[in-house]
Amino acid sequence: MTVLTATWRVIVRNGIEGTTIREIAREADCSVGSLSHYFSSKDDILRCALEVADSHVAERIKKIAAELPPGPALREALAQALPLDEERALELTLDVNFWARALNHRPLRALQHLDHDRWRDVVVDLVERCLADGVFTAGDPVGRVAGDIADVLVAFVDGIGLQALVYPELLSPARVEHLLDRQLAALGLPLAP
Repeated sequence: MTVLTATWRVIVRNGIEGTTIREIAREADCSVGSLSHYFSSKDDILRCALEVADSHVAERIKKIAAELPPGPALREALAQALPLDEERALELTLDVNFWARALNHRPLRALQHLDHDRWRDVVVDLVERCLADGVFTAGDPVGRVAGDIADVLVAFVDGIGLQALVYPELLSPARVEHLLDRQLAALGLPLAP
């Protein structure tokens, strides 16, 4: 198991505040001293773990955007940020833990901000592709402004994703996907048959 995978597992189990270098070393089956050769601090390990998790999501979205037409690509890209399976639930759990820590930790806040900006740019680009291809129907309530549509979708995904993590008994993956489709339909993206 890699150190970063071990870090993810410890964060999910203990939260960021309960994650220690000693716990990470134990989970990775290595010594604390060996970690210090590669990482300068706990924050350095956390930053690397977040960057790797974010890169996994970005790779999946890049592939989706390249392979699917604009409407389905937008829907599937948004679904990558939702806890619809074990992998995505882990990634979102990591992200949510980092959100909380970033509130009071400037370097992590900057990293989270950068991650959010990249995510928003991807959604804006996919919305622009949808608008250019005439995918959205006439009922669009946010005036066909790509940035506005993207902000609504990013906020929706953040909110419903967090609620699904906290209240999985109320928001199953099927229910989350249904609500995603309803939100897209409300913004003028026709539901898939």
